[in-house]
Amino acid sequence: MKPTHFFLTVVIFLWGGSFHMLQADTVMTVLSPLDNSLQTELSMNVVVKIKENGIDTMTIDTPLEQITLDLNSSETMKCQNILLRLGENTISIRAYKNQVMLNENTRHIYVSSQLYHEYKFPPEIYKQNFFHNDSNEAKCVKCHNMKANETKGVAFMDVKKSNCYLCHKNIVKEKYAHAPAANWLCISCHDLKSVKESKYGTLSPVNQTCFKCHEENQELWNSSKYHHEPLDSGRCNKCHNPHSSPYSMFVRKPVNEICLGCHKGQNTRAMQSKISACGASYGRLCIDCHTPHASNQPFFLKKTPNKAIK
Repeated sequence: MKPTHFFLTVVIFLWGGSFHMLQADTVMTVLSPLDNSLQTELSMNVVVKIKENGIDTMTIDTPLEQITLDLNSSETMKCQNILLRLGENTISIRAYKNQVMLNENTRHIYVSSQLYHEYKFPPEIYKQNFFHNDSNEAKCVKCHNMKANETKGVAFMDVKKSNCYLCHKNIVKEKYAHAPAANWLCISCHDLKSVKESKYGTLSPVNQTCFKCHEENQELWNSSKYHHEPLDSGRCNKCHNPHSSPYSMFVRKPVNEICLGCHKGQNTRAMQSKISACGASYGRLCIDCHTPHASNQPFFLKKTPNKAIK
């Protein structure tokens, strides 16, 4: 083959490959989440814009699940709620036509938690992104009513009637659901409007929101001599999930694990001996003797401790 012909063949091959890749890239655009997003919830929505009749199948792979979605030829948008784990999550979204993969998008999501030291300080590349602003919502209005439709203080008879339900239903999937979330009274707490960030933000620190309903607790705890750090800093959501939890009182994990997660210095053989003397080896909890909020007794004791259980 002459050099000129060889050169033309290479150019045509590369151009053809680039054209195919360009076509593949245009069949699917991931609108949400943005790459390197930071959040605290263990679920999120994937929002994808699709070229009409461009693909017939989409898959979403997460560290916890693999989801396959069959699409009809007229669909141009697809939303899917996915579950995440604490720490780094790699999400792969793939588009197929006639079982041939045309496009793949990867997103990296970090779920942080103030309770776990290993997830408390995410890498700097992860940034919090807010979805509910005019620009993002404009992409969804064709299929969704993006306005919160609740009446303040009035629970939905059918929670599926809430405009928030379809996209956010997994936040109340656990055994114990907090009343505002369970009744889909979202703007009872998400009432801080910010044009630049989110229409449905929350106050920080969050206790300003919590005490709107828990006024008696606020009065009691404020009158106490000793305040536990999470309460004193206004971070009720450090230990409690404001939406739902598998554990009573909406705590984020079993009580003793929460306590020893911060008080690792006390998780020593000597301290374990003291804990056993108090009865923890008999299934007792830290909160059987200590209050996690505030107390008039040193070390947040509820009362003068009883004699050790024998």
